[in-house]
Amino acid sequence: MSNTWTDEWIRDAIYIIEERLSLLATLGYPLSEHRRAYKMSLDYISSEAYNRGLANSHELNYIKEKKMLLDRLLPQSKEDKKAVVLAADFSNLDQVVTTIKSICYHNRSVRFYIINRDFPKEWFIQLNGRLRDFDSEIINCRVTSDQISRFKTDISYVASLCYFIPDFVKEDKALYLDCDLVVTKNLDDLFATDLQGYPLAAVRDYGRKVYYDQEIFNVGVLLINNLVWKQESMTQRLINLTDKLHDKADQVDQLVLNKLFENKWLELDFDNHYIVSHKQFTDYKLPKSQDYPGIIHYPSNRKPWDNLGIQAYRNVWWYYHNLEWTELGQNYHLHTLKKAHIYPQKLPVTCLIYTFSDRIEQLESLVQALPEIQFIIVARVKVSDQLTKRIVNPNVTILSEFNDLSELEQELIEISQVLLDINHGEKNEEIMEQFAKLGKPILAFENTKYSEVGQIIYKVEQVQEMINKIREVEDKHGF
Repeated sequence: MSNTWTDEWIRDAIYIIEERLSLLATLGYPLSEHRRAYKMSLDYISSEAYNRGLANSHELNYIKEKKMLLDRLLPQSKEDKKAVVLAADFSNLDQVVTTIKSICYHNRSVRFYIINRDFPKEWFIQLNGRLRDFDSEIINCRVTSDQISRFKTDISYVASLCYFIPDFVKEDKALYLDCDLVVTKNLDDLFATDLQGYPLAAVRDYGRKVYYDQEIFNVGVLLINNLVWKQESMTQRLINLTDKLHDKADQVDQLVLNKLFENKWLELDFDNHYIVSHKQFTDYKLPKSQDYPGIIHYPSNRKPWDNLGIQAYRNVWWYYHNLEWTELGQNYHLHTLKKAHIYPQKLPVTCLIYTFSDRIEQLESLVQALPEIQFIIVARVKVSDQLTKRIVNPNVTILSEFNDLSELEQELIEISQVLLDINHGEKNEEIMEQFAKLGKPILAFENTKYSEVGQIIYKVEQVQEMINKIREVEDKHGF
């Protein structure tokens, strides 16, 4: 065996190649062809190392991982692209783009189909220019008035646009997604699901099970066997059934799809369609490799993009919304979403205030003195304008009319390091007891202290001491 071919030599050779690739990227050169050359170099090195007796080399395993990643990044043939279907009208543009960004952040080689009747062609031209960087594209699937008039519906026509998937999508398998959701993981495993001849795969609707004892699936995420849909004329069958049932339910699309595919669907894991209000009905646990659920859906009227819309994982939706297109490619390993993505420095220290009143002692002083600290103010009632104006401060979040949100309540307790018992009037004793049980500090002023749960008490004029205590907590805080 040549003395040249050692683990150290292989590692140095790969490092030199990657340094050159990094320089080309810095200078703005397109990297698609260079990636191919890089993969060919890795193939040659691994082949030669194996022939020279280095089959058990740690570096060969490292090369194998790099080649698997490159297979994801390199352009795929048109036949190999993943088909993702969205349905919307132009008024939902912001939500559509956010969903697409979230997918592109973790995936490559996607063919998006958007079934619509009013998106301008210029939008598709511009977006296709951006999607090329991710070996992806978007297809304008225009429905006509004649198609819409083929069935009766008492709700928005958009809810039934998924019926037309066989008319537009050429792939045998397609993933239909509602537009009020985000994807936080790579979808390759989901697309690899063996549908076993079923027309579709979906996640159980746990809310319907608890409230109505119905064993049905939720239609917000559907892995569709498009081959079966075409063979069995599902579009027309769905239209016919909608005509019969259009006035029988508020969510006619949910009713129709479940009626047609009753006992003919494959169940997916809840991680593939995490409905934020349904987690409390499941035994769901986050997979070890994830900081967030894989597909997060916000189907209730509490939308994360609304001004005071309170919902679990609101920050996740806004993370993808605020990403620039040039930033999407930075996740080149296609990792799942991590807390470090959203908070690249460290998780901010969060102070929770649970109130029934807009009279919060020394709030202005605390907010101004601690701009790096997040203050979350939770109210079970609709908050006054006096309190709402506080959201002009970047470090203040207000959650209004906070009712029947046990999942989000637990999330707030988990992410908050300090409870501030500084509001006048009624308090939430259960929240205070949970903080005390967890050993998290509860800070109060003499004139706002409610019951005895081990608070640290300050005189009103000692607001600086309270500020110092919060800074002390911050110094000890990190990921």
